[in-house]
Amino acid sequence: MSNRFRYLLMGVSLVLVFYIVIGGVLGSSNSTNEQTYKDLGVYSEVLSRIKSDYVTEPSLPKVTNGAIRGLLEALDPYSTYFTPEQFKEYQEHPDPGPASVGLFVSKKFGFATVISVLPGSPADKAGIKPADLIDRINGKPVRELSAVQIERKLAGEAGTTVDIWVVNESRGEPQKMTLTRVVLAPPPVSAKMVDDHTAYVRVDTFNQGKAEEVSAALKKLMAQGASKIVLDLRDCAGGEVEEAVKTASLFIDKGLITYTQGQRSPRHDFMAEPMGTVFKQPLAVLINRATAGPAEIVAAAVLGDKRGDVVGVPSFGVGVVQKTIPVGDGSGLLLSVAKYYGPDGKVIEDNGVTPNVMVPSPGEVASLSGGPLVTPQQFGTKDDIQLQKAIEVLRQEYTPAKAA
Repeated sequence: MSNRFRYLLMGVSLVLVFYIVIGGVLGSSNSTNEQTYKDLGVYSEVLSRIKSDYVTEPSLPKVTNGAIRGLLEALDPYSTYFTPEQFKEYQEHPDPGPASVGLFVSKKFGFATVISVLPGSPADKAGIKPADLIDRINGKPVRELSAVQIERKLAGEAGTTVDIWVVNESRGEPQKMTLTRVVLAPPPVSAKMVDDHTAYVRVDTFNQGKAEEVSAALKKLMAQGASKIVLDLRDCAGGEVEEAVKTASLFIDKGLITYTQGQRSPRHDFMAEPMGTVFKQPLAVLINRATAGPAEIVAAAVLGDKRGDVVGVPSFGVGVVQKTIPVGDGSGLLLSVAKYYGPDGKVIEDNGVTPNVMVPSPGEVASLSGGPLVTPQQFGTKDDIQLQKAIEVLRQEYTPAKAA
């Protein structure tokens, strides 16, 4: 065995040991540890066979990087391996840039999926929709990238461009689009009366200050006579967990909003923290498959506290806490060390939030596994059947019965 091969094998084995052996020693049985060492032996033999028997001389760095990527992708879409050069750049510039194209992207089953598109963004103007797939970025296949690396490649300096290849259900082949990155202002809260008694408040992302914005909008609508509230979190992805907790606290005055927990990450509770006015009016929350991240925390809290109804279809499922971990050769990991849970103990990552009132939008298949969504232009209108169902639910559940 050459020194080069030995060093590569040792490097990958160290990563495997970090995930499996260390975790086993700290919290698993002896039988688990024995299985761990057997697994490492299998991996070592496979790598040795590739080196000796593959049809051509393999690129061992490529094989090794592929093995590490596969290991991390089997965990979740966000755990990431950085080469020494990439890790140095990540540490020096954790924020990839002030400008973006307005896409929220994750990976499921190896495919880079558009979760949500920020209204008015370059991606929105280019016609990219939730559930579209990204095939390549600047010519590089995204199957080789984690969700975090995809996000970093889409961001950058204002005025610069990025080439992306997009696949949607109406086109069989990827379509190349060149988008110019811009500094995007978070969309403001949209608020109005949708009938004589119902306030409608729509949130696109939970940027800093969003909870105060929602509170101010609701106060104005309450002054106009609103006695019921519909909070629209469809296509809402991204933002700050703290803003989600504060927003949930506008409706829940005490108790658990969410918590995080991991194998070596102690449970951390986020409790309701009212900022002033707590709205006690009957509440319905709208979600769809493009609802992700902080918005899911709000919806899960409303369900878990039995504070109101959640209407729509199951959300996407994004909710991890990450930590950077240096590896001996100068490379590094961005590893998910904990997940977010609803007050009912259900994990949000992968599972999402399931409404207690299921209402597919027009064109959605019965399995709710794919298909077009209500477009943002229809949100909040009389043609928005999910909104109309929320209004109906509030009317049926909270209108006092007439005296006989």
